[in-house]
Amino acid sequence: MKEFEEPTLSADAVLAGLSLAGRVRYAAVGLAGLTVALLVGALWATEPSLPLRTHVAFGGIVAAGLGWAGFAGWTLTRRVPLFARDRVIAGVLALTFSGATAVGLVLVAATRGGTTAVLTASATGLVLVTAALALLVTGRRRRAELLRRKAALTGR
Repeated sequence: MKEFEEPTLSADAVLAGLSLAGRVRYAAVGLAGLTVALLVGALWATEPSLPLRTHVAFGGIVAAGLGWAGFAGWTLTRRVPLFARDRVIAGVLALTFSGATAVGLVLVAATRGGTTAVLTASATGLVLVTAALALLVTGRRRRAELLRRKAALTGR
């Protein structure tokens, strides 16, 4: 009778790979980003006589959509453990795009509306940036926790 030999798994092997739910989430993020970029890009291309601020806004929206699509593609093609690196990158993207949105909101409100519009835009921007910052902090904490766990398992 052959003796049963247990396979040995490294910490990387145990923590590697995205779950099916994670893959579906990232595929949805990529599809949504690509869809937004294509739809806004098509609108932008068919309306050449728009004001400069609209061209800038459309460019920002297309860049954000392509950024999320690229991030999702990068995440889905990784065959190495991410150790929550994807969460940190998502937090940075969210903070960047929400910060740009907040600035845009305040600039539009300042040029088109009164004090109430500027305050409303500022509050909205603050909420967006705060939420994105919370995601980034959470992602960094999770990454640090996983790297500590990996070090404990590997003895490094």
